[in-house]
Amino acid sequence: MIKLKTPNFEVCNNRKIKYIIIHYTDMKTLSSAIKRLQSKVAKVSCHYIISKKGTIYQLVNEKDIAWHAGISKWGKDINLNDKSIGIELDNNGFEDYPNKQIKSLIKLIKKIKKKYKIRKNRVLGHSHIAPDRKIDPGPKFPWKVLNRNNLSNLY
Repeated sequence: MIKLKTPNFEVCNNRKIKYIIIHYTDMKTLSSAIKRLQSKVAKVSCHYIISKKGTIYQLVNEKDIAWHAGISKWGKDINLNDKSIGIELDNNGFEDYPNKQIKSLIKLIKKIKKKYKIRKNRVLGHSHIAPDRKIDPGPKFPWKVLNRNNLSNLY
């Protein structure tokens, strides 16, 4: 894992992490996606970004709040930034997700789920928590692979 920095987060020492939210970057390159996640102007971030080759980069500490979910809702919970870990995948959403990337995602989700006791019905895509605004992680995202690994129950 490679640690990077971003100014786009809120320090928080006591939050209940209940969700993992999966996104795609929708950028031409990994470097342009990272640059955007570090931009003070863009005001967006995530906890992790995973390259197509499977390299995991951490931008925000898990205890802190990354700015990835925006206006969001799942069940009775709103503002899911406060309650989630955000994972970006280097992908435009309409291309296949490489095996190395998905293997790294599975490894990361397993670690986070165990650490925070997150239920598999709370491993979600951005489209689940903001359906009127977002479609990521997109139609090519392999939910069935996550289901087979007992990490999610979505399709």
